[in-house]
Amino acid sequence: MSSPKTLQDVLISVSKDTQKNLSSELDTYTYPLHKFSRSYAKRKKLILKSHDEFLSVYGFRKRILIPLVIIITILTCAMSVPAIREPVITFIVNVYNEMTDFIIRSDSNENQVVINDFALNYVPENYTLQDTRTTASIKTEAYKDNSGHSFSFTLEYYNKGINFSMDTEDSKVTETQVQGMKAVISEKNGCVNIAVFDNNSHQIWNLTGNIDCDVALKIVHNVKIK
Repeated sequence: MSSPKTLQDVLISVSKDTQKNLSSELDTYTYPLHKFSRSYAKRKKLILKSHDEFLSVYGFRKRILIPLVIIITILTCAMSVPAIREPVITFIVNVYNEMTDFIIRSDSNENQVVINDFALNYVPENYTLQDTRTTASIKTEAYKDNSGHSFSFTLEYYNKGINFSMDTEDSKVTETQVQGMKAVISEKNGCVNIAVFDNNSHQIWNLTGNIDCDVALKIVHNVKIK
């Protein structure tokens, strides 16, 4: 059995032989590195630089175009969904010698759940409720005082559309705003008719009576839709 010193000598000898063999193999199979000319290196550098500039511009455009395409796609999808898209209301007014006809149409395909009810927060003094009539889409309250003056207020709901007419023959017709909505007033021979068009809720308010116009306006300005 060899002594530790002899074993160490053998290992050192093997290591030196291996190193010598590897060195000779590297000298045999390693080719000299090719060195490019300075002009070629300069041209290559310019080409790479222009390529990087093109990529940076292209990347900038890409960063802008991609979000823009996403936004347009979202808006297009939103406009195609009835729950998101606002319904279009068509409001046509036909004026004739005897009357004015209001034609209202909605392109909404959804039936709105509406409680067709109201409360008159202002009723002129000495007027008392005489009659109330209610259907699925119409509610009317009629009031009268002791001197024979009277008025009625009707709330009418429509789904897809409605044709509503007012007697405007030889009448004084004016337009105004009532609670932020379009209103038409017709006055003739001591009688007044006020129509308020709530297109968002698909409802028409209609007050008629032989009362003063200012009093009638005060009534509709204080209507509370439930």
